[in-house]
This record gives sequence, structure tokens and C-alpha cells, in this order.
Amino acid sequence: MKKNEHPWRVLFVESYPHVIFGQQKTMLTLLQKCDPTQLESIVSVTAEGPFVNAVQQQIGCEVIQFEYPALLANYGGAVYRYRGLRKLFFGWQVLKYIARIRRVLKEKQIEGVFCNDMRGLLTVGIAARSLGIPVMIWDKLDRPHGWLDWLQLPLANKVAFIAEAVKVKFPTWQLKYYRNRLSTVSDGADVAVIDAVQALTRSEIGIKDDALVFAIVGSITPRKGQDRVLAILPALVAQIPNALLLIIGSAGSNDEDQTYLQNLPNRSHQQAIFLGFREDVLAIIHAIDILVIPSRQEGLPLVIGEAMACNKPVIGARTSGIPEVIVDGETGLLFDGDDSEQLLAALIKLARSSELRHKMGKAGRERVEKYYDRSVQMGKIINLLTDMVAT
Repeated sequence: MKKNEHPWRVLFVESYPHVIFGQQKTMLTLLQKCDPTQLESIVSVTAEGPFVNAVQQQIGCEVIQFEYPALLANYGGAVYRYRGLRKLFFGWQVLKYIARIRRVLKEKQIEGVFCNDMRGLLTVGIAARSLGIPVMIWDKLDRPHGWLDWLQLPLANKVAFIAEAVKVKFPTWQLKYYRNRLSTVSDGADVAVIDAVQALTRSEIGIKDDALVFAIVGSITPRKGQDRVLAILPALVAQIPNALLLIIGSAGSNDEDQTYLQNLPNRSHQQAIFLGFREDVLAIIHAIDILVIPSRQEGLPLVIGEAMACNKPVIGARTSGIPEVIVDGETGLLFDGDDSEQLLAALIKLARSSELRHKMGKAGRERVEKYYDRSVQMGKIINLLTDMVAT
């Protein structure tokens, strides 16, 4: 192990600074948990945005901006659809972009890189590895990137998966060959912070006290599956007349998400309320009855642990890392994603029994305290990162 007379200079890479969702919250917590006597944190972003503001206000560390060239600045999978000359020009822009990053890494004397997403690994990560700087990624999504996924395990010195389910996008031979680089470290909930949050009253949210409130939290995108619940909302209300569905989150600016938002079924139903993006999600969760995670693809949604820490039962799709957190019949209920009847039955079952909701909420809280303590989980990531740069 290498000895160092000063803290290791580590660059933390966030490619989506224009939002603060679960991924960005995780990065902020990780930065807060870093011991400055061991790791000197520097943050790189691709643009200004709320994440940068949060870093400056909460962490106070140096922020470097690697602004994307025009073609790389497209999100929502657009870069994978480039063809012909556009694809060649995109490749040339990426090469120039990586060369610029290399110069900054050398100037800043960076000794290790932590990537919070695949985009960061394929840009800053490549630049770092070309200079012999070790790179780590915490992979949080089981959504495949095609052949690009095959680059991740060879490229990164350390790979942490937020759930075992995330591994499905990699070839079996790669998982075996690179097994010494791999770890599974789930995210967690900060129970002390959650307990300190002042819960909103239902009147502050604009709902009646006697409503039976379900909530979906997350960006409005096909991956999150809000349409699955909205499609059966009339049937739910027919059985549970006081049922109310809160949709918390906003759609991205890309065409796919905007089209999805406009075409959501029963979007104007009087018992569906769209709250948009909210910074007080925890305060709202304290006021709901049941959290619903109807996602098609996930890693391990942070909001599951947060809701369980708030003593709320969770209904989740049996996909990705969701079943690794929700114990079916104990802390919540699982349903097969495309089975609308099974989802409806789960919603009705919990809606009709306050005793069952209380029992599952209590069990969820105990599970979070035992297995998903955020401070412990962040400590595991920091230990992996420190070991990597010190080796």
C-alpha cells in the first residue's frame, strides 16, 4: 500500500448536475462522509445547476466544470442513435473532450476518480485511466447501455453495484474474470435526518385528512412506470373511494419523457395529484399512507429506504433491486410489473387494513436500521475508494 503525506486528491464525477434526484443525493452524502484528513474531495460536473449549488453550500469543496461539446450534451439515449457523419463528428468531439480532461487531471494532480454514473466513466474515467489514475464507479442502474456496458468492468479498477440485480447487464464471463474488482454496496437511509424532518400536514399538501394516500416518487419517465398505477386508478377508486394518488417528480426535457408525460392514462383524474419536483419529499412521505414503486427498470431506489424509515409500507414491482429491499408480505408487497390485476390487489389489500400498514411499516423501519443505515453504507464505499487510491 502506498504511503501519502497528504490526503489523497480524489475527483468525484457527476454527469447530471441539472437535477437533484436519488443519484445526486447519494453523491452529496458521500462527500459529506469523506474524512478530509484522508481524502481531499474535488467535484467535476458538466454544467451549472442545483447540484453545483448544493455542493457549494453543503460541502464547500472545489468544483470543476467539464462542459460537454454539442453532440455529447444530448441526454435520453440520443447519443446512441447517431449515424453516419454525425456519429463520426460525435467521436471526434469526444476525443477532444477527453484530451481536455486529461490536461486538467494532470494540472490538479488528481490521484483517484470516483464516477457516479456511466457517462462519467466513459469520459472522465477514460481520461484518468489513460494517465494511470485509478477509477471507481458505483453502478446504480440495471438499464443496459448495449455494448458500452462491456467496457465498464475492464475500465474501472473498482466497481460497486448498488444491488445484485444490476449485474444482469454484464456477461457472465466478465463477472467471473473481474470478480476481484466487484462489490455490492446498497444505498441507505439516514434515520436521524428523517426523524428530524418536520412532517407536512395534509392540509399543507392540499389533501383531505380522511384520504387514503398512495404516492409515487421519481422522475416522470417510462422507466419509473407511473402509467402502470394511473391506468388502474379508476378501478382502485371504485373499490377505495377515498384513495388519492400523489405523483411527485418532474419529466425531463427530452422528447421521450415529454411524450410519456402527455400520454399518461387518467392524467386528469380528480384523485390524481401531480406535485411536480419537490425538495421536501421526506416531509411529504411522513404524511402519506403507502409508497408505490412501479418501475420497469431500477437499481435500488433511495426512496424505498426513506419510506421504510418513515414507517411506511411499500408496494414495489418485482424487478431490479426492488425485491432485495422489500420483503414481500413483511415490509410491503411485490407485484409482477405488467400484471395490473396483481398491482390493484396489492393496493386494495393495504388500503383496507390500517393494522397491516402499521405492521409492515414497523417491520420496514427495523429492516432499514439493521441493513440500510446510510452512514454504514457510505463508509463501505469510502473504504473501497481509499483502498483503491492507496494501493
